[in-house]
Amino acid sequence: MTVQATRDAPIGIFDSGLGGLAILREVRRLLPDEHVLFVGDTARQPYGPQPVEDVQRYTIEITGYLARQGVKMVIIACNTASAAGGEAAQRCFPELPVLGMIEPGVRAALTMSRGSRIGVWGTGITVRSKAYDQRIVQSNPRMQVLGVACPDLLRLAEKGKIDDRPLLLGLAHKYFQPLADFQIDTLILGCTDLTCVRDIVEEVAGPEVVVIDPAEEVVREARRILNDAGLLRPPGGDPPRTRFLITGDDLDNFANFTTRFMGWSQVDIKRISLKELENVR
Repeated sequence: MTVQATRDAPIGIFDSGLGGLAILREVRRLLPDEHVLFVGDTARQPYGPQPVEDVQRYTIEITGYLARQGVKMVIIACNTASAAGGEAAQRCFPELPVLGMIEPGVRAALTMSRGSRIGVWGTGITVRSKAYDQRIVQSNPRMQVLGVACPDLLRLAEKGKIDDRPLLLGLAHKYFQPLADFQIDTLILGCTDLTCVRDIVEEVAGPEVVVIDPAEEVVREARRILNDAGLLRPPGGDPPRTRFLITGDDLDNFANFTTRFMGWSQVDIKRISLKELENVR
């Protein structure tokens, strides 16, 4: 398919759940005039424990759906989907900029690291793929990287169940111990869901460890690409719109968490069936 974008076209963002709101919040901060179409694939979450081939298929399906809706760019606001299907999605839709989380996170870590040991927290797929490890070492061979999957912490964060602070702290300490033993100086939040518990992460990691959230870096990259293509939406027109489509039945939970996280009074949210995501070409 051919993508003919205009400045007024929306930016497409998708994630398996709530974590992608971290990207949306940065878009609203750094690209305040842009329309956004956000897809949350809550019916198939979590992506982390699933086969890589399935997550790659989901990534291509949702990218294709967003392309058919006329978006001018897709941001894969999910490290697992970025690692499993980001490159495949870009190959399927070469006319459409498709941004993943990995490269921006790597750049930020290499810029901010004060030493040579970097830790990565993420899903099993992200950690096993060594997507961060390989790119970091390719850029700077003296760097050492250790990835640790943190499924129990992510399971709570992706559902927005972040009010039990003692439980979250206990899990964070458990998953941070291997990184502490490795003596990291930098920790990449290799899952957007972790943004929701960043205060917990920073408390456990301590002031000596730089915590990297790739969200800001990926949106800065999006702004650069849109600016270079002459596709930034200018201020002064209709107010920017944000529409949410989710594949699961959890509309109330998603809406409630979104209003809290974004500081909004209400959200425009509807359900989309998985069948509507098919027919990607």
